[in-house]
Amino acid sequence: MLRQLLVFSTSGMKFYSKVFIGDEKKQLSGLITAMLDFCEKKTGLPMSYVEMAKIGVAIARDNKRRLICCLIIDKQDGREFGRLIAQMMLDEFSRMYPAARPSDDFSAFNTKISEVIWASIHPVLDSLIDQHKGVQLALLTSGDSIKHATHQIDKLGLLANLQALLRVATNIMASQNDLPLSMEIKGLKNRVIISRIERTTFIVACRNSINERDTNLQVEATAQLLKTVLVIGSNIQDVWKIR
Repeated sequence: MLRQLLVFSTSGMKFYSKVFIGDEKKQLSGLITAMLDFCEKKTGLPMSYVEMAKIGVAIARDNKRRLICCLIIDKQDGREFGRLIAQMMLDEFSRMYPAARPSDDFSAFNTKISEVIWASIHPVLDSLIDQHKGVQLALLTSGDSIKHATHQIDKLGLLANLQALLRVATNIMASQNDLPLSMEIKGLKNRVIISRIERTTFIVACRNSINERDTNLQVEATAQLLKTVLVIGSNIQDVWKIR
């Protein structure tokens, strides 16, 4: 779960802060700025993530606009999620406020937080294709819609066949008092992995000729990242509805 989101200047001046759980961490911008400077002086590399006993702190930096985004999350949400969301939050903040000043009203950014989290589905799926040559296609569906697909596909045909396949799988597993969580369809050259994640279906088409174990590990990691995005995205939406 998100705990706190903070955007501030490289000099430590706070622009925007949003607390989701608990109390606001005071003087956090100054502490993060000092940590960044110390890390760069000692290693010559920028710090992007710090993990503690219960929380993780993801940091994104825009050197051109001299802005820093700090996102505090639960430790189990993971480094990849934290770094991705922190960078996307900073990009959206910079887009909305290209000449931000501390005296500006940034309240409109509140409504963008859930949008940014849901939009992260796109780079999550795209990076699976870009980083693993064994994966040919990745998409996420929800009901009768496709959240995102890495390539253009026949939407109507895919959704109709997918729902029929899931019904058959559900009936078979129901006979054993169970539910289908994932399945694999394997051909001579390719295979398709189908996984249920929350209320969505994650589909990946892979080549058989590429290392199957490595591909499976990458697909599982992506599925876990998608689950984090979906759960936190839903939680953030619920928070806004309550308020």
